[in-house]
Amino acid sequence: MSNVLRCYFRQKKPSFNQFLTHCIVRRALRKVPEMKLSFPPVVGIVSGQKASVDEIDEALTLLRLPDLRGLRDRFSNAVTVVLECEPVGAGRYRQRERTDDSFLVALQGKKAIFAVAKAEEDLPDLLRKIADAIIYLEGPTPRQIQAAFDYCVGIDISIQEAEHLTSYSLLDLSLAASRGKSWRRVLDAISSDDSKCNRSQSGDMFSLESLAGLGEAGDWGRELAADLKDWSAGELPWSEVNRGVLVAGPPGTGKTTYAKALARSCGIELVATSLAQWQAAGHLGDLLKAMRRTFSDARKKAPCILFLDEFDSVGDRGTVRGDNALYVVEKINGLLECLDGVEGREGIVVIAACNHPELIDPAFLRPGRLEQTIYIPLPDRSACEQILRWHLKGALADDCLSDIAGRLEGFSGADIEKFVRDARRAARKEKRHLKFGDLASRLPKQFAFRQEDLRRIAVHEAGHAILQAKVGDGEIVRLRIEPKLSESKARREAGALEVLSSTLKARTRSDYEAQLMVHLAGLAAEELILGEIADGGGGSIGSDLASATKVATEMEASFGFGGNLLHLVSSGSRQVREILLTDHALRRRVENTLVTAYEDARAVLEENVSAHHALADALMQKHKLEGREVLEIISANGQDLQKAV
Repeated sequence: MSNVLRCYFRQKKPSFNQFLTHCIVRRALRKVPEMKLSFPPVVGIVSGQKASVDEIDEALTLLRLPDLRGLRDRFSNAVTVVLECEPVGAGRYRQRERTDDSFLVALQGKKAIFAVAKAEEDLPDLLRKIADAIIYLEGPTPRQIQAAFDYCVGIDISIQEAEHLTSYSLLDLSLAASRGKSWRRVLDAISSDDSKCNRSQSGDMFSLESLAGLGEAGDWGRELAADLKDWSAGELPWSEVNRGVLVAGPPGTGKTTYAKALARSCGIELVATSLAQWQAAGHLGDLLKAMRRTFSDARKKAPCILFLDEFDSVGDRGTVRGDNALYVVEKINGLLECLDGVEGREGIVVIAACNHPELIDPAFLRPGRLEQTIYIPLPDRSACEQILRWHLKGALADDCLSDIAGRLEGFSGADIEKFVRDARRAARKEKRHLKFGDLASRLPKQFAFRQEDLRRIAVHEAGHAILQAKVGDGEIVRLRIEPKLSESKARREAGALEVLSSTLKARTRSDYEAQLMVHLAGLAAEELILGEIADGGGGSIGSDLASATKVATEMEASFGFGGNLLHLVSSGSRQVREILLTDHALRRRVENTLVTAYEDARAVLEENVSAHHALADALMQKHKLEGREVLEIISANGQDLQKAV
């Protein structure tokens, strides 16, 4: 303990917390060179959760001790301490001060000023601009903890024990010290509670290795972990590290869990937030301040992962309209500024998660920000079984879960977790262990299509396959129909043509017309074979009609394939529906394009009726055909394919 502290504490016996607060404040101020100069320093102190404002206030009285003769000689006036810089409006702050002087008056006088706030963003803007230094309080050192137990509690602890205690907060240490000889028992109880809390919050300590169905996201995460290890060792510059990624996927696919697992696999901390949390701070000014505070916290914890959830709610400056436009623009500009940051964000990997990546402003997706978009799909059968096993935690280890996993295919990871949780609850209610029947009885109910409805689905999907084989661009991977579907929000589509797109190439009007024919071939097939169409080809955003309408609109209003060269809407924009409702001339041109594509698709199907029937029959028998089988059936039952088989 320093002589100054001994002198002061002879006058006033400190509490354990006061002692340690004095120590961490003095240690922080030693890093400010201006404290040794003749001109009065202006210092911002960011306390975080290390100590209360009142304790820091008291610790700063050390600057007035008679022993600090040099400071007293330089500054005869009382030291002004500005505390709790709490924002109360635009540019205004409520301040607690040691004297009656206002903040501006204090700046004008020859007084040392110390402003204390929980976060740097809460300090007055003026002080942040003119401060000689802004310091962050750190936790006490082992020597300081050892001295605090000795002087305040009268307990002698080893330096090894003190090193272990640096992981505890001042509050925890104070609670332990107040109990005297039982301090170990108190800290053991605190550790037990913390471990339970951490286990519940971390989702049983996920890592990338323990998660199933990540696909591309898993590969990206493992590469990041390797790069961060090399960066930490000084073998890789930060400019070479993947600094940001947009993770997209349906709800419940585990995007948040992925961020937690990635942080654990990388061995770094996770800082998580969302736009909703920022907006909860208040008006736009408060939101921007909360946003800056998050990035500031991440800088202090670097290396770390900064996880921004529900990122598609941030908005897109290119599509926002009306009275809310200025608010959205300023919000996006503020976040772009944080992502770029004049202070830089070395050591901070930003992961943004969303369900709808098409709603995000393109400026976020350029290099240096969110450099890549990766998708976490709904789990397939194999991934479903792995997820089941994970949540079962060793239960039913000897049972085959393949059939149950197959029934859950198309469910999200969150759905499967709830599925297992409900089964466990039923077993607990009967005071017994989990049984296979608890899972089987909770499988979603299935309904089987009537044969006439299943035949319609087969005719529809076979129509898509015929046109894809004849005029489409890309390789047919698989053609399937589903004779049974689960009554669930995660239900799969009744049928699908899976195509592997060709490599990137310049696409002409003819290419887009062929794409329209493939989209509309299912409806044309129903009308040709069954006499009328059903509602399965329309309705949803991703339906055949919606996809065809979007492509036809972009042909006319974006790519220059229409009656003029005007560019009216960006490709991929959400404004397609809006522009069709307002521009009636464009709408007529789009309708004509769709009608032509529909008639052309029907004509191709009429030329290949035999192949169409054979393909639909094969689907009714096998329900799933690989791409090679599809092409063989078409080739054997119709004219020569226009494309090489």
